[in-house]
Order: sequence, then structure tokens, then C-alpha cells
Amino acid sequence: MDSARGGREAGAAAGAAPEEIPGILHLDMDAFFASVEVRDDPGLRGLPVVVGGSGARGVVAAASYPARRRGIRSAMAMSTARRLAPDLVIIPPRIDRYRETSARVMELLASVVAQVEQISIDEAFLDVRGARRLFGEPEDIAALLRGKIRDELGLPSSVGGSVSRPVAKIASAQAKPDGMLIVPAAQTVEFLAPLPVSVISGIGPKAVESLERIGVHTVGQVREIPLTTLTRALGPRAAEVARLADGSDRTGLGQRVRDKSLGTERTWDEDLTDPGEVRRRITVMADDVARQLRRSGFVARTVVLKLRSPDGTTITRSSSLEHPTASGERLREQVVALWDRERHRLRRVRLAGVRATHLEPASGAPIQHELTARSAGWHDLEAAMDRTLDRFGSSSLSRGSTLGPPPDGSQQTGPDQGSAHP
Repeated sequence: MDSARGGREAGAAAGAAPEEIPGILHLDMDAFFASVEVRDDPGLRGLPVVVGGSGARGVVAAASYPARRRGIRSAMAMSTARRLAPDLVIIPPRIDRYRETSARVMELLASVVAQVEQISIDEAFLDVRGARRLFGEPEDIAALLRGKIRDELGLPSSVGGSVSRPVAKIASAQAKPDGMLIVPAAQTVEFLAPLPVSVISGIGPKAVESLERIGVHTVGQVREIPLTTLTRALGPRAAEVARLADGSDRTGLGQRVRDKSLGTERTWDEDLTDPGEVRRRITVMADDVARQLRRSGFVARTVVLKLRSPDGTTITRSSSLEHPTASGERLREQVVALWDRERHRLRRVRLAGVRATHLEPASGAPIQHELTARSAGWHDLEAAMDRTLDRFGSSSLSRGSTLGPPPDGSQQTGPDQGSAHP
């Protein structure tokens, strides 16, 4: 589905000022993990393909569009997916392959647009207003980028555009799969009005329930209620949601980085009962998350540890750092301390996850304050480890403290950037 929504012509006819050009784009790779697998093995094309664990507790990390047409979705139990599609093709995750491909996508975007903000492994925001002189209007740039990704990487992508970051993200979701939708400023309210409130990023099931209790089901209905009523339903986010609904939001790049996160979590077919083994696994995760931060150009002020027992009991604990970091050793210290405090509450661990939150661009963070003699040594060591892992692969180097027998039945759900892979 390709549509510019009358972009260039509507802007010219209305005499839109430059700042009203829908120059914020959101590019999202379609079914990214599954699409990479299909690209690498064309024999999978047209089949219901999922990436995830095949064990008894496996979950779907990503589903191809043929699989989605069977009702299969990300985060679904693999046993359910199998019932929906007996001919399901299950592929174990290849995280390094996805990260390598993601880096190539971002390099391609940066070759056309100077202002690119990667927010997860498979999506980025772009401010293309400065690129118009060379490449044309936003819809021209969106088409150029999608064409390059298709021609050079063999992958589908979708792009949404708007004068507002949140609306651009909504537009890209509406454009899927493999489409483009640019929403002019003057048509923002009309575009949003019929959509369910759940399309707004951050409006989850509980917020939807709160809004439905006051008779609000669509974005357009948000404009019909007083802000005080909206605040009782949504709390501090009410004013932000109201601006979105009435078309006055102008959020650009870099203004919501702190709301993003990077992380990973794993579910095991066999529960972990040895506290030392849990400690080893979360150390590996902390190093993995730190490497994600360094590759993405971020540092984090908060680290979160998530633990789940077989009966579904879930514990989530966080620790805030005095200075932001992308050091695996710093993150490891924090998550291990959190585990030591909480391990008496869980005799068996089915799932564990480590997440870095409150992200900041590394270039602007005061990381120099953490470079004591000890941490500077870790900084140099981790930089050397990154070079080795980039050259020889993820299995080429490990901490001595994490070495042990292969984790039977371990299933990595993949790097979690705060969203499913649409």
C-alpha cells in the first residue's frame, strides 16, 4: 500500500510553512527476523515461518506474514502457533545475523538522511526536512529508502510520515506490510479520528480499559472530553495524548529517547534451580545488553532484572546508576546485586531478562565521570571484546565466570527494544 495522502500537492495548495512539511519519517522493517530468514533461504517464501524456540516453552519471536494470516503473532506460545499452522516452519533465532543486517539498514539510511535515530533493531525515526533539497519531498525520500533496502538488502520495509513523531509511527503501522503512508499536517486529525486509541504508543490494555470506561474508544473521541476527565483516566500522559488527538503534536527526533530501552530475556525448557547458574546466565545477558548499547550509541541510567518462576510469579527489580553507562561490568554488578537480594523468593527460575532503560545518546552523556582506573580498564577491555566479537562471532569470546556446560533447552527470544516485530 503506497500513498502520499496528497502530500506535496496538499502542502503547496495550503501554502504550508516549511515546519509543516511532514518531514518526520518512521521506517520499520517488516517481520524483520522472519524476513531475514526468508531472504537467506528463498525456499521458505510463502510458507508460515516463525523465529523462536521449538521446545515445550518456546515462544514466537517473529512471524512471517503468511504465518500471521493463520493468526500467529509475536510472543505467542509456540504450542499455540503449531495448532494454528500444522505446517509451521520454526527457525531458531540468529541474533548476530539480525544485528549485522540491522547495522546495514542503518548505514543505508544514514547515507541518505543525516538525522537518523535508531530506536530498536528494526526501526528508526528520520528527520528528512534537511534532505529535501537533494532528494525531493518526504514521500520521494521514503520511496528512495524503501527501494534501496529492497534492492541492496532484499528486505521489505514500511514507512510512515508526519509532522509528528508519534503520528509517523502510527502511519507506518497502518502502511504495513511493505507500504508507505505520508500524512500531511492538515489531514492529521482526519487520519487519526477513526483509529482505536490502542494505536497510540504507550496506551496499553489497562489504559484502553480506563478510556473505554469514560466512553472513549477512538482517537477522535479523545478530542470530545475535557482534559480533566482525560487526566483522571490516563494520569500525566493526558496532555500529550490530547495534543496528539487534536493534531497539534510536533514531537521531533531525540525528544523521547529516555522512554526507550534495550534488553534481552530467555525462557528455559528446564527450570534453573542453582543460584550460581542463574547468576551466570544473567551475567551473559548483562554483557549482551551492554554490547547492544555500545553498538546503538547509547548509555543507560537504569538496569532492570526480570525473573519468573514456573507458577507465573514474576519479579521485576531495577537499579539506577549514578552515571550512565554502556559497560557490561557495571550492568553485571547491578543485576547480580538485584538477584542476590531476591533469590530467596524464587526456588526455581523459568525466565530471566535484563533490560537497560532511561537511555541517553553516548555522545552527550557524562560518561567521563565513571572512568576511574578500574572502570577505564573495563572500558578498554570491552572495546577489545567488541572488536573480537564483531570479527569472529558471538561464540568466539566469553567471560571466564560464564563458562560452563551448554545451556540445554535454552531459548533466547531475542533483543527486546520495547516493541514486537510487526
